[in-house]
Amino acid sequence: MRKNMLSRSLLIVLLLGFFVSCKSTKAVGTSGLPPKAASSDSMAAAVTTTAAKSANMVRAEKLLSIKNGETSFNTLSGKAKAALSIGSNANDVTMNIRIKNKEVIWVSLTAIAGLEVARALITPDSVRVINRLENVYIKKPFSYLYEFTNNKINFATLQSVLVGNTISEFITGSTEVNIDGAKAGLKTNVGSIIYDLMVNNQNKVVQSSLKDTAASQSLSVFYGDFQAISQQQVPHSVVMKSQAKSKNISLDLKYTKIELDVPVEIPFRVPDRYTIKN
Repeated sequence: MRKNMLSRSLLIVLLLGFFVSCKSTKAVGTSGLPPKAASSDSMAAAVTTTAAKSANMVRAEKLLSIKNGETSFNTLSGKAKAALSIGSNANDVTMNIRIKNKEVIWVSLTAIAGLEVARALITPDSVRVINRLENVYIKKPFSYLYEFTNNKINFATLQSVLVGNTISEFITGSTEVNIDGAKAGLKTNVGSIIYDLMVNNQNKVVQSSLKDTAASQSLSVFYGDFQAISQQQVPHSVVMKSQAKSKNISLDLKYTKIELDVPVEIPFRVPDRYTIKN
């Protein structure tokens, strides 16, 4: 195994509606004459319009239900066992993840004997990594992550992927909603980007994918083992598969502990002896 594989892969791991109201109209006669009977064409058009409005309402209601079913929190603290594969290299690691909603994602990666090999701090505009194997500190703009994944990924996207929420930037007025009983599938096309997701009968995301056909990049995530945390259903199994040109990465996370809205510390001190790489 290359010496810096685990610390470098920490970055890769992390990457991984409207309502329509119906108006009823009344025909008004002129000159005291009774109103004309509606033609078959106009009646058919009215039925089509009503059906379209009804479909739009169903679509909007489903999107709202999915939004309301998302995991909501101010802070999240989790610990997970992870099987990480990058190309032909495979490792079992432990990840500690702490999130302050919309502010910061903190990750600690430990390997054999519980020794920490890397620590990362990600904000909406920066990525910082402590590589304890090589005594190196890396400080980069958020765009550094685009070396490993699609450049449409932002901090909110990354946070949503980690907790199993929808990527709100890709839920638009053009999003297709296919409802199958209590389950549903969503699909959005934005240029060369295709965003797909499936939700279960509790309106929780069980599968999502983000593909850029032009850049030959894709990220697929599968969620399972939902458990009640603070009266919310939170996935405890997360499987990520990423492909960016020649890079193939998979991560199988099994959370052993998740807490919501508890005080979290974000320790990130860089030893003086470490070499800084900007």
